[in-house]
Amino acid sequence: MIAYTYYESDPRVIRMAEAAVDAGFGVDVIALRRPGQLLREAIRGVHVYRIQARYRGGSLLRYMWEYVQFFTLCTLLSAWLCISRHYTVVHVHNMPDALVFSSIVPKLFGARIILDIHDPMAETYGSKFRISADSVVSRLLLVQERLSVAFANKTITVSEPVKSGILVKRGYAPEDIGVVANFADDKIFTPIEYPSIDGVIRFVFHGTILERNGLRTLVEAAAQIRNSERIRIRIIGEGDFSATLHELIRDRGANHIIEFINRTYPLYEMPRMLSDCHVGLVPLDIGMSTVANLALPLKLVEYACLGLPSICVRNAAIEYYFKSNECMFFNSGDTAALARLLDQSAERPECLIEYRKRLQEVRDRLLWSKEKERYTALLRNLSSHSVRR
Repeated sequence: MIAYTYYESDPRVIRMAEAAVDAGFGVDVIALRRPGQLLREAIRGVHVYRIQARYRGGSLLRYMWEYVQFFTLCTLLSAWLCISRHYTVVHVHNMPDALVFSSIVPKLFGARIILDIHDPMAETYGSKFRISADSVVSRLLLVQERLSVAFANKTITVSEPVKSGILVKRGYAPEDIGVVANFADDKIFTPIEYPSIDGVIRFVFHGTILERNGLRTLVEAAAQIRNSERIRIRIIGEGDFSATLHELIRDRGANHIIEFINRTYPLYEMPRMLSDCHVGLVPLDIGMSTVANLALPLKLVEYACLGLPSICVRNAAIEYYFKSNECMFFNSGDTAALARLLDQSAERPECLIEYRKRLQEVRDRLLWSKEKERYTALLRNLSSHSVRR
């Protein structure tokens, strides 16, 4: 596997790497390295190679340069490892899509290549850098996506709405794009004992700290609530919006309501970090990105698997996977509506128990264990072709 991410905190990469180990494959992952981390480490049967730090910022050119560096190192390392490891499959996670070409040497030696499109690049970077869809940059991103898909032996993505709402509309044949849904690992995110309601309702958001994840809306809503003494909000994560978020919390006088833990935790620690919370928050800002309407936030599925009711925006992907009575919905960007739901949860906590009862059905419907079978079947199929070659 090759992924421009920190392995230990990227749920999709971890799930798939460990699924491959469980299926009997030897698995190497080339990923990013935090300061102080080992260059090479074995984690639950997965051999992780870490090669550079991650850039977070507002410069498109800097992102491109970081990608070029990572691409070069991945190409060299995968070529070196290929000599002794004899890979049958290389699974490359975007972004960027063009990272798939770093598997050129294993492919020449017969390995089959998977391109995994987590986030369609043209839409993601269009929202981040305010790039119009008809700009030269957007067109170049679409060209590199098409070339990357052509290079791969199989392309997969994270949900049916992303497949049908973006990739098929681009002209890719439906049968050429597979879906391994981005569901939470139901062996890690198991139902927790619901914490007692002691007069204070604890809400939580965890994930990447980006403006398009609706954190500005969340802070503005927190500043409007009536029950400030009965509501506590915990935000966990790191990202480009962290400094601005600290300022927003301070400027809106919400420090006594919002606790911002500005760091990430390994995936296996997240259930513990969420275990004393009552409600998950998914305030995604759909207006900031065309792709946001088709995103299924993993945190929403994780909350459901833990048995935490969620306050959540409406979008096409969420409404595809969740019924109308399985979340407390509000319209994206509506701070007043979000504030009302926060207050209602504090004033009528018994309603949270009703939502919690419905989540067992959600959990049964959105199981990673089913997607895991689909993924390992794909690996076996591609591997058999590679061995025959």
